[in-house]
Amino acid sequence: MKRLRHSGWFLSVMFAAHAAAAEGGIPQMDQTWYANQLVWLAISFTVLFIIVSRVIAPSIHSVLGARETAINEAIAEAEKARSEAELTRGAATNVSQEARAQATELMATAQAENTRDAATQMAKLDHELARKAGQADAVLDAALAKANLTIEAAAQSLAERMAVQLLGNAEGFANDGPKLKLAKR
Repeated sequence: MKRLRHSGWFLSVMFAAHAAAAEGGIPQMDQTWYANQLVWLAISFTVLFIIVSRVIAPSIHSVLGARETAINEAIAEAEKARSEAELTRGAATNVSQEARAQATELMATAQAENTRDAATQMAKLDHELARKAGQADAVLDAALAKANLTIEAAAQSLAERMAVQLLGNAEGFANDGPKLKLAKR
């Protein structure tokens, strides 16, 4: 039934527009329609204003508010992540510096220990070499003394033989002494 009323109203408007067009004028410019147009303009504007202010504007406002809230939360989260990253970077820098300091300290300690151990080993080696050199000197001195005695005895024997051959008298000399052995070439 509403449909019939609307279609009747629509038909009447169409008929009026057709009649106005037949007379040669446009109905919007016809002064008899001005009051009716102003009333419908006010009604349309009021209805449209109410729909926009009560339905469309609040939904747009809520969407914009949710967007602003989401943006603010994202900014806050990014700031928090940035501050945590700076703290982590600072902690990593501190740990790195501490590790370098410990490594330097360990290297210095190891170098000092190595130097001390090397000095101890060098002192032991010097002592051992001095002891062995002393033993070698003693052996060498003993060998030299023995060689000197042998050379002296041999020289004395040689002198006696030479004297015997020169003098021709071999009876007065003893042939008990060590004999000088000449090496063959």
